[in-house]
Amino acid sequence: MNRSPRNKYFTLLIGIAFLGYGSYRLISFYLGADYNTFRIIVDIILVLLGAWDIYRFIKISRKK
Repeated sequence: MNRSPRNKYFTLLIGIAFLGYGSYRLISFYLGADYNTFRIIVDIILVLLGAWDIYRFIKISRKK
C-alpha cells in the first residue's frame, strides 16, 4: 500500500512532537518535578512512539 507524501510527513511531525514533549517532561522529572508513576509511564511511551515514528519515516524514505 502506497502512502501519500502528506501522510508520511504528518507521521514525521507527530513523531517529532511526541519525542519532544515526552523528553521535555522526562527531563523536568529528572530535574526535580514531582510526577506520579502513571505520568512517567505515559512520558516514556510518548518518547518510544515518537522514536518509532521517526524510524519508520527514515526507513520508508531510504527505500525510494
